[in-house]
Amino acid sequence: MSNLKNKILSKSNQYNFYKDNYNKLLEENRILKESLPDKNMFKSQLRGSSVDKGKIVFLNWLFNNVEKNERILDVGFGSGTYGKLLKAFYYQNIDGIDAWPEEIEKMGLNYIYDNIFIEDILDFEFEHYDLIIMGDVLEHIPLKESKELLNKFINGKASKLFIQVPYMYENHHAWNNNPYEIHHQDEINKEYMEREFPFLELIDIQIVDHELTALGRQTGQDTEFATYVWKKE
Repeated sequence: MSNLKNKILSKSNQYNFYKDNYNKLLEENRILKESLPDKNMFKSQLRGSSVDKGKIVFLNWLFNNVEKNERILDVGFGSGTYGKLLKAFYYQNIDGIDAWPEEIEKMGLNYIYDNIFIEDILDFEFEHYDLIIMGDVLEHIPLKESKELLNKFINGKASKLFIQVPYMYENHHAWNNNPYEIHHQDEINKEYMEREFPFLELIDIQIVDHELTALGRQTGQDTEFATYVWKKE
């Protein structure tokens, strides 16, 4: 095993977990729940994280639509959940952009991404990516700016989009002194997405048990987690 691979795997058991259990995960989400304490301990210490729901949808779509050598941008990567999955399955060209610079090296994220850009995605200038991922990001951007951003992506800046977003996830404030954690679109639901982002294709909706989110534990309310994609014709 290469030195780089050792460094990556030493940061979390998520890589081997997903790689070794992928087929089982397709059949039974129980495995995700059993590993949750370990994964939450790692993910919630320092930077924003993403729930496990939807990650199997991500892998299924990824394997069927994205080649290993395509250029990928992970927007608002937080604790690097999507980057880790990409790295575990040997995707080769992965950049990340996040506006929050804290603890990136401490969490080993500099070993996950080929290039890390500390910048607001609304100000980021680039030529083109084959795939742009926005996992739990859209709700953190005001509607007007998010519509402008996605229109820029689909009009020459990207060939594919993969977007995962919670529905009606209200009262999310700054976390760990990170102002970018605030939700600016907490009214998102299926009708909202159809109206505001009609070019996106809904491919999956899953229920996130209230025990699996900080807000859910406070309110006792489950959350719906939706996956949208777009692909250049």
